[in-house]
Amino acid sequence: MSDESLMGKFFSITDPVGVNTVIYQVNKTEKEYQKIAPQYTVERLKFSEQLVGNNKKKTFYIENPAPDGNPLLFLSFGMDKVVINSGILEYDEIKISKKPIPMECKTLYSEEETEYRDFAYTPNMKRPMTIIDPETAEEVKPVLYFDEATNEVRGKCKLRPFKRYFIFEIKPSTTSKVQDDVDVRYYSAVVDDPDKKE
Repeated sequence: MSDESLMGKFFSITDPVGVNTVIYQVNKTEKEYQKIAPQYTVERLKFSEQLVGNNKKKTFYIENPAPDGNPLLFLSFGMDKVVINSGILEYDEIKISKKPIPMECKTLYSEEETEYRDFAYTPNMKRPMTIIDPETAEEVKPVLYFDEATNEVRGKCKLRPFKRYFIFEIKPSTTSKVQDDVDVRYYSAVVDDPDKKE
């Protein structure tokens, strides 16, 4: 085993002005755990950044490179849209799809300042979804708790009403004939006001 494989791998991309790229590694759950856990999970890659002129050069790190490659999901957030792309780190080479998917992600403008509110939901542990604020590209992390009244695990997310969020999940591919291929299902959702009277 070389020192390089112990230290991991890294690669760089450059974001132009107004674009904020985040990258996720797609991990397959070991077979013995797939009955109680999702078949795939995602892990957001850590990165460092430096300014190069007006652009941002980001260096992303993969701590444990897999011998058969690391599948990656690229999300580039810009003005009112997100561009979704897939790739793989194989040895010392990043291969990126030549067919990125653009998706509108317009934010609803409001003169009134709205505060973040708690939105309750029942999570599906076998179907984890990642929620991202497209303005900051930051994840919105839910808080899980056990509800004794309903005898189930519940979740709470702090979201701003009437704001658009980007949501994605990784599922086994239903169209590819290649084993272990995945589909990225993504959604753009506007959160309604939980206190609104019908």
